[in-house]
Amino acid sequence: METEKKWYEKTGCLIGIAGAILAGLFLVIMFFWTVGVYNGEARMRNAIVAKQKDNTSEFDSMWKKIDQVAQVTDMQKEALKDIIVSHAKARTGTEENKNLLMKWVQESVPNVDQSTFTKLMNVITSSRDGFAFRQKELLDLSREHNNLLTVFPGSMVLSILGKQPIDVTIVTSTRTENVFKTGKDDDVNLRK
Repeated sequence: METEKKWYEKTGCLIGIAGAILAGLFLVIMFFWTVGVYNGEARMRNAIVAKQKDNTSEFDSMWKKIDQVAQVTDMQKEALKDIIVSHAKARTGTEENKNLLMKWVQESVPNVDQSTFTKLMNVITSSRDGFAFRQKELLDLSREHNNLLTVFPGSMVLSILGKQPIDVTIVTSTRTENVFKTGKDDDVNLRK
């Protein structure tokens, strides 16, 4: 009987030790999993904040490029105007040059360099496309962050830690907002 008692005691003790080890192992695993979920959310939050700042910089750069290339076309227009005006003044400045005005009309007039306008169109298109792509990247990061906050079981840990979705700023226009409010876009006039 005594040997049976010792066997039960040994078995009960071993079961208790095994249970404590399993509980401790479970707690260690849960701790590291919680740290992993928290760190994943922190990395995603940092990426979203950085992308917001990047988008601000990209937007600023886009408008500066467009504005500066447009200024080049204005400068070309002014230079061409100066050339034409100086030619006209040279032809009409004295009494003997009055009849030369008709001859000037037959002369060749400097051509406007159309490549600058093409470059302006390319800058506008590529800059706007680049900015739209950056906006899409930000929305994708926001979607991933919201998944972290809403998908079980990680959502439990993050809600306990008080993590909230990040409000991202998407740059749009009044026209676009009105179109999505009404559900209609009937304006097809390009010259507005």
